[in-house]
Amino acid sequence: MPRPARALGLALAAALLAAATPGGAAPQPAADPLAAAQAALDAGRPDQALELVAPVLKRDPKNARALLLRSTAACLDGDLERCRKDLDAALERDPTLRQGWLNRSALAISDQRYDDALAALARAEELDPANPDNGLNQGAVLLLAGRLEPATAQFRRHLSAAPDSAEAWYLVATNYAFSGYAALAVEHLARSVQLDERRRALARTDANFAALAGNRAFQQLMASDSFVPAAGSSLASRAYNTRYAGADSPVLTAVLNTVQLGGGALDRLIEVTDGWAIVRSDFRIKLLSRPDGSTLVELSAPPGKFAAAQWQSRTETFFASLEREILRLELARGREPKTP
Repeated sequence: MPRPARALGLALAAALLAAATPGGAAPQPAADPLAAAQAALDAGRPDQALELVAPVLKRDPKNARALLLRSTAACLDGDLERCRKDLDAALERDPTLRQGWLNRSALAISDQRYDDALAALARAEELDPANPDNGLNQGAVLLLAGRLEPATAQFRRHLSAAPDSAEAWYLVATNYAFSGYAALAVEHLARSVQLDERRRALARTDANFAALAGNRAFQQLMASDSFVPAAGSSLASRAYNTRYAGADSPVLTAVLNTVQLGGGALDRLIEVTDGWAIVRSDFRIKLLSRPDGSTLVELSAPPGKFAAAQWQSRTETFFASLEREILRLELARGREPKTP
């Protein structure tokens, strides 16, 4: 069942308003106060953005760029009256401000005025016809309006511009999932994962997919690791006489400790299932439960990342360190270490 349009609309509106504000560190003073104001919005500081545009608008009350920045800051601050007033003034003075049309679409979405939102997005597309987000944004609004077929056509347009982009397929999947179209969501997410397995890891904690937690196809996708190393990849594996049984397994803790103690960079996208786990560092580490109660640890790296001698040295050091760490953890837990 599709999810309520009101909740979806508010979420999409927030996303469009934040299109130019990805977040980050607090801005440093800039020679151009409007550039500094944009940096403040990028850092999630609408209050600071308002302070920076104030003197500009005092000198030039009709400055369209400043009005748009103040409008965006006001929207993010929850002052919708100021937001709408400044946005209208900005677009009246400079209708070429693409972000202004995106913001107008966002406000229309929040009011469930989907035809008005689509009209604003059409104006945004006229200003930047090649922008790949055109189809994505219009498809999302069409979904909110309950128009699945034209929404799908727009998503196809978005994907045709980047058919091998895992991110493009993932974004379309999130729209379908968020709108309650489970089968379409899983279909597009599966293609995204096929292009980049890290997208499966992202989906595990992505609120857009939360409603699919009980969906069998989604569960199967989350439980499947179909990764096949590219031809020429560096490979190594070793079995350890210790059981892997999910998140609380000492062998998983040992792998994490070994990576960090060895000075390796530990990727936050760690995947843990009942039967396997994937840890990403300088190389991919997979832990696989085996029927005899042992754990197979597989290492892989893309072709050309390591010279043959370097790979052998790195993996032998890793395996030896991991064996010591497993022994240490088992002794700390009061268990007798298993012998091969």
